[in-house]
Amino acid sequence: MKRTLKVSAILLLALLLVAGCSSANNNAGSGGNHASDSGSSSTGKTTIRLLSSDDFAGFREKAIAEFNAQNPDIEIVMEHVSYDQLHDKEWVSFNASGDSAYDIIDVDEIWTAEMANAGFIIPVTDRYTDEMKSGILQSGLTIATYNGELYGVPMFNDVLFFYYNEEMLQQAGYDHPPATWDEFTEMSLTLQERGITDGAASSWGFSANEGLVAYFASFLGSHGGSFFDENGNPTFNDEKGVRALQFMVDSLNNGVMDKASINYTDRQILDAFKSGKTAFVSGWSFYWGELTADDSPVKGKVKVGLLPAVEGAPHATGTGSMYLAITQQSQNPDAAWKVIEFLGSKEQQKKQSIDAGSLPIWEELYGDEELNANHGALPDMVKQLEQTISRPSLDGYMEFSKDLQVAIQAALMGQKTPQQALDEIAQKADQYK
Repeated sequence: MKRTLKVSAILLLALLLVAGCSSANNNAGSGGNHASDSGSSSTGKTTIRLLSSDDFAGFREKAIAEFNAQNPDIEIVMEHVSYDQLHDKEWVSFNASGDSAYDIIDVDEIWTAEMANAGFIIPVTDRYTDEMKSGILQSGLTIATYNGELYGVPMFNDVLFFYYNEEMLQQAGYDHPPATWDEFTEMSLTLQERGITDGAASSWGFSANEGLVAYFASFLGSHGGSFFDENGNPTFNDEKGVRALQFMVDSLNNGVMDKASINYTDRQILDAFKSGKTAFVSGWSFYWGELTADDSPVKGKVKVGLLPAVEGAPHATGTGSMYLAITQQSQNPDAAWKVIEFLGSKEQQKKQSIDAGSLPIWEELYGDEELNANHGALPDMVKQLEQTISRPSLDGYMEFSKDLQVAIQAALMGQKTPQQALDEIAQKADQYK
């Protein structure tokens, strides 16, 4: 009932906004005529409207211009907004028409269940070729899969990578990054005691936002835990989940991690690592471009290792990729799929990696000589892409995430024990399904 009321409210908002909006299309990436209700422009072309996040929008505009030139019968019109606006703007467009509707939308992995269950996006499993199924990295396919169906094509691979300052570790007498969390703790304290780092050896993005859930996923996975079992029962509050959160709490309390991490975003912890203040940082793929830029103080000193794990557990880290999906209101799903195939092709994925620094979805591209010349961490990064943990696919994921953020922060600040904090969310698990 809670979920139904939310969707109904969103749809009502959509109708009100559609009725009151003009046909102006701000932020159109490729210009041109807008789609009519029939999906055709005044020029007789099939118009495909795409709503994208700002991530890699600059590259997509160039790729779309290339597609439009190669396909004179189809015209892509792209609109892009910030990630924080994307989810709600997509929901407002649900069941809309004309310029307020989209054929293709950018979907975060954590929205799949919500959108699939509402019938907003359609399965594309039957459209996948054998080459796509075998050649796209499994971590990419996983984020677009729900109840055994594929709902889109991933546009980049992203996880929380483990970056380390090799020079700092060598100064402390280490010739390798930490393989376990115990070793991470030992190295962190040594680096701090010898004054090699300016305070704690690492800082983390533990402020109350979606990033905190992604970081918890990394600690959960690397402690051998999971969010839910195959029957949908919560497991994040079992012994492994509690150990993971307890490790986060202990690491803050004993100074292994910067105690101010509960207020930091992923941008702030990148700045600390880039300035040479810390020796370790866990962050997204875009960090690499920042850390290896000509103006980076740590250029040439940074490497990528596997996320540490407890003995016997996988080095599983949290994922954060997005994919393009076809909406149910698209009147031209075949043309929409042609667009998605183009943007996800090996050729475009390679260009996107070189021009925008993203990680490609195709496994074979990680051995490409030109790509490796432009992105020296690719061989190490692909190893991490093989060991991941995704945040759960839940119809009520947004509520789950907000509640979990509050609970984790309560544990980090000592207001609740890790067991109490996680049990509190597990007891409400049925509300999120």
